[in-house]
Amino acid sequence: MAELLESTMLICFGLSWPMNLTKNIKAKSAQNMSLQFILLIITGYIAGISAKLYNHRFNYVLVVYLLNLVVVSANVVVYFINRRYDRQAQEANAALKSQLTGNKNSAAVHTDSTHITEEAVHTSATGKPSIHYQGDDEMETYRELNSITEAGGVVLFGSNTFAALPLGELTQAFRITEPIYNRSIKDIRIEHIESYLKVCLYDLNPRKIFVNMGDVDILDENVDIDSFISKYEWLLYMIHTKTQASIYIVPIVSDSPAAYKINERLRALAAQTGCKYIDVSGVLEAKRPTLRLFELLKVHMRNHPINFADAMEVGNLSNRKVENVPHDGQYSAEPGLKRKAAYAKH
Repeated sequence: MAELLESTMLICFGLSWPMNLTKNIKAKSAQNMSLQFILLIITGYIAGISAKLYNHRFNYVLVVYLLNLVVVSANVVVYFINRRYDRQAQEANAALKSQLTGNKNSAAVHTDSTHITEEAVHTSATGKPSIHYQGDDEMETYRELNSITEAGGVVLFGSNTFAALPLGELTQAFRITEPIYNRSIKDIRIEHIESYLKVCLYDLNPRKIFVNMGDVDILDENVDIDSFISKYEWLLYMIHTKTQASIYIVPIVSDSPAAYKINERLRALAAQTGCKYIDVSGVLEAKRPTLRLFELLKVHMRNHPINFADAMEVGNLSNRKVENVPHDGQYSAEPGLKRKAAYAKH
């Protein structure tokens, strides 16, 4: 009976290792693996096997020990394979940085793919000028907020479109219970985001990531669409190798010809990379574009599959009619949605 219970313990404990092995193989990164921990477990199994051999207890319990040892040892092999993937990613990263640096105009100043804003030079407390990089303020805030986040949440990562979303009010209005974090950076271009990925994405260990880039890039009349897509693909690759998250591509919310061409390419890119493409066409024609955009996103944010109630709710808030504002400055609307009163100056 004692051996049966010991075998049950080993089987229950050992079942986690095949799942861990599968997860590490899919990750193709050793960032979340600990070689010291794996070796410690292996040492424990070897000690257990040695005890069985020393006492000449050759039974089915010994077989369970050996099976667990084999699976745990396989993680060591995967660890070094993933280390090689990490080195290849770093080398490709360095090559991309070198290429981007070589293509820049000598008048532009870049450091670690971070670009300097027009108001880059400030005076520090010592009276000496200091350089201020775009996104520095957000990163300081995000680092502080990351200390109180929950792993396995949903992250919005983009530029102006996502940065403007009032996430707190939207999650409350739509009764979203999953942890959702906005790590978008205002006025950022796709070529400058690499140095922000750790703070905005990797440190949060998210379950789902919604990417929306390009609304600033298309402001350039001479935007190179091929170059933009290439950088977008590299962005997706970095996210894929450093996280276990499902990636959702949110196209550019704009009616410009450049946005249309880029969005068509993004749709194809999503199919090629295994990401999910969220069709947001018609957002600009909605009565309330912000609410409509979030409605389309929130369907994919839930842990559970969309049910009939969720489907009926889509389009409900963004199309809800708001009545005229009375003269006393109060407002009225259909239940579930509040709108700030418009005060006219007489």
